[in-house]
Amino acid sequence: MATYIAPSFWKSNWTALSESAFQMDECNKMTHRAYQSSSTSKPFKTAPEITKDICYRTVFVHSVTGHDLFDGTFERPMKTIQAALTLTRTLRTMHNSGYTLCISIRGGTYYLGTNVTTTSSQIGAIALTSNDSNLVIENYQDERVVLSGGTLLQLQWSVHAKTAAGGTIMKAQIPSYVKLDDFNELYIDGRRAIVAKYPNGDPSTQGLYAKDPGFSFDAQRWWPPSFNPSVEIRVQEPYRNGTVFTNYQLGVGGGAAVFNPPTNFWSTASPPGGDNYVVPRGLTMKSGAMPHIDNWSKPTTGFVHAFHAGYWGSWVFEIASINTTENTIMFARGGFQEARGSDAGGAFYVANIFEELDSPNEWFLDKDIRTLYFMPNETVPDVFVASQIPCLISITGSSIEDSVKNVLIRGLILTETSSTYMRDYMVPSGGDWAVHRGGTMYLRNTQYVTITHNLFTQLGSNGVALIDYNFATSLTLNEFVWLTDSAIILVGSTYGIDGFSIASQPDNILIQSNLIHETGIYIKQSSPVLIAISRSVSVVGNLMFNIPRAAININDGFYGNHTISWNVIFNTVRETSDHGPINTWDRQPFLSDAVQHDVPSLWQHESYIHHNTLFNNYNALWPIDHDDGSCFYEDS
Repeated sequence: MATYIAPSFWKSNWTALSESAFQMDECNKMTHRAYQSSSTSKPFKTAPEITKDICYRTVFVHSVTGHDLFDGTFERPMKTIQAALTLTRTLRTMHNSGYTLCISIRGGTYYLGTNVTTTSSQIGAIALTSNDSNLVIENYQDERVVLSGGTLLQLQWSVHAKTAAGGTIMKAQIPSYVKLDDFNELYIDGRRAIVAKYPNGDPSTQGLYAKDPGFSFDAQRWWPPSFNPSVEIRVQEPYRNGTVFTNYQLGVGGGAAVFNPPTNFWSTASPPGGDNYVVPRGLTMKSGAMPHIDNWSKPTTGFVHAFHAGYWGSWVFEIASINTTENTIMFARGGFQEARGSDAGGAFYVANIFEELDSPNEWFLDKDIRTLYFMPNETVPDVFVASQIPCLISITGSSIEDSVKNVLIRGLILTETSSTYMRDYMVPSGGDWAVHRGGTMYLRNTQYVTITHNLFTQLGSNGVALIDYNFATSLTLNEFVWLTDSAIILVGSTYGIDGFSIASQPDNILIQSNLIHETGIYIKQSSPVLIAISRSVSVVGNLMFNIPRAAININDGFYGNHTISWNVIFNTVRETSDHGPINTWDRQPFLSDAVQHDVPSLWQHESYIHHNTLFNNYNALWPIDHDDGSCFYEDS
């Protein structure tokens, strides 16, 4: 409930607002009055600052001059970060475990996808556990450290064919050390290449916001879904009044079986405020809409990327079969990348079909014969990297009681990971979202972790995933750019309606002074920041732009006490509809002690949205979209 409105002169002073959002509030001796809420927010804790001078011992890593049998000194560095991590564990057995140890990485590119033992999106190539508290991992001084989720390809190219338009398709055998299952992204000279697709276009730089969007609007018919009823759970008491969304309810199994776990708010018989989750079974295109379909030799390698009919998000489907006579594509697995569903789709494109390789920078991998096909612009580029893993760093305690504590990750470039849009998605709560609970950096059961001054770029998954219990995490001064999904996701857990007796939620999280742009390349129901089943999250002073949907999405009314302030946000809702730069939902009540400590109730603490600079352009309808049940907000 917006019970406080700031004086009008605050909203007219855009210069002061933008300077504050860029952390410039002390520039030129300018000062700005601190915001005073009309309500008292709960105390907020942040991770303690870890400085270099407290390193009890520093282990150095150098990819060229190092060796994993060296002792890790500056003169005799280790070769791999994994070996350096093992050495720090040995040192802890010899010294006080409370000492802070540091891993200092010398400049270079570290191909973490080479010779990996796991391809999980929740276990990193660098995997910190409860034994790794009080640890710093950082670049050495200002040297450029690149952590790649791929493996460098050594290729011998030859000409495969000439195209009718005069292009040249090259081919090369994939070395035996490359795992083909997770080779779903090709990075060329540090940038994502285009999987062979129709219509042509680069998903990284072309979308519905562009004059040439790279999507087709020529669907003639979407094949109706098969309805598979779920088992409905409805909690009669406790319930809350004063809102349409009075009771906790959930669908289990049936149509929700496409999610993991197989539950969805939208899979009940009559979800309040919407329809039952379904997705179409296929599509028939207008005559001539897919001119090469008669030539497709292996249609089941392909994927259909399609918008939801209302443009509330997007889906990806595997292709099950085609009927060239009827111009029809039938779908296999997919459609779980958002939670609302629809019986029809919108604009679409088809990808990963060899016969659609006809444009510069497109590629196709024939896994059956381990052959990579690529069409260069003119000359063949120098560096080809095959994605191998989605997760580079994980920080995971064995339990809430045995959390990883006091970790600093600083000064790294994280890049070239595998895409995860066909991996498991789950529905965290009653918003429109389904989410993949994994990321380039994955945290679970942690306390006082700081992630700062890093670059997350050219990634196939979420940037940072804070899953379940994470206390006092700080994400500051990072840049996120060219991501296929979201930048930062916070996703907790409850026992159904009970979020009181379980503490497995992100809590006291600070997201400050980050630059986030060009996200949602494949997944359009995505955001720079997603908050779902989380407590006391502060999103302060960030710059966010060029986004397919909202910049900040609060998926539910669990707990509350969030602060969204001093952010500058523009160019949102570029490819979707019925939304705004900041979006909130509250359709599913949860028990928590947000109002009074140790006293469970269905009511949440107020959250505060103030002093943001919001540009309501592209398809944004409202600067702040408090949708479906969102009541406990103080906007100013």
